[in-house]
Amino acid sequence: MAKNTPRRKKLMKKYKSFEEFFSSYQKLIREEINKRIKDEDMRYALNGGKLLRPSILMLSFVACNGKNFERAIESAVGIELAHSASLIHDDIMDNDKERRGRPAFHVKKGVGKAILIGHKMINEAFRISLKHGKKNAQIFLDSWNEAVTGQILDIDVTAKIRELIKKKNIGEIIREYFNIINLKTASLFSVACRAGAIEADAPEDLIENMAKYGREVGIAYQLADDLVDMLNGKLDDSIMLAVAKYREHIGKEGADNLTDIFKSIDREFLKNMYIEEIKKHIEKAQSIISSEKRINPDFAKILKEAPVYIVNKMLESVEVVV
Repeated sequence: MAKNTPRRKKLMKKYKSFEEFFSSYQKLIREEINKRIKDEDMRYALNGGKLLRPSILMLSFVACNGKNFERAIESAVGIELAHSASLIHDDIMDNDKERRGRPAFHVKKGVGKAILIGHKMINEAFRISLKHGKKNAQIFLDSWNEAVTGQILDIDVTAKIRELIKKKNIGEIIREYFNIINLKTASLFSVACRAGAIEADAPEDLIENMAKYGREVGIAYQLADDLVDMLNGKLDDSIMLAVAKYREHIGKEGADNLTDIFKSIDREFLKNMYIEEIKKHIEKAQSIISSEKRINPDFAKILKEAPVYIVNKMLESVEVVV
């Protein structure tokens, strides 16, 4: 297939903002998914997503001056397949009833089918990565292993955190929280940026810088997601950072019960603590781009804007801006 397609020429234009870029590529990737994926069950699982990770992959690709546009789009479809498969399985484990404004797949189709369709989607994602070469396939396997490891840790984390609180081991609680974020969420953002740079035939050190950028964006994104849950009073595993930071703030004294500690935390302190952490990772992502001179200047500004836009869209529902 010709590399310099009319579609590529159109989409390599200058964009005024990440929002404009994202809107354009969301539409493109959705069209590509609908063209490539015919299985109705897989389409149900894929529909309604924000397509953030595949869009970040494409941003990395164009920022690294990629040429084989159609190949990169196929890779973007693969990462959305893997992400959506993980959500199917997450919903079963968490017993969540809704996903993307509709009944979760296991509610709609049954647990057995949900497990199998998730596996089928992972298989298709791996098939795409293997088609794109051994390096792509190895990255897919490594990143999927990270995500699964993070999920395994997440299953047992509440009991572990209770024990760490009793021991007043605040530093270990914080490390555990960020380890789970890094494995479960940031790893897929990182692999998206890495894959985009690989598809662009970027030098190895630029590929690694893009992967680091993606990881920082992913951490900021998950912190924002957890802040929304916190401010809405949801007591899930993300409570650990709030508990740890608050115990650190008050000198490690007070109740040992997770729920009691959470209820005692001043919401303004909580919000400010999360905003501080989010900004730290946004600034790290932006610093990586600022120091990288090989990125297409038309997209360097978009890369810097991306984490701010992504985080603020997440925080809109709780009226927080970073």
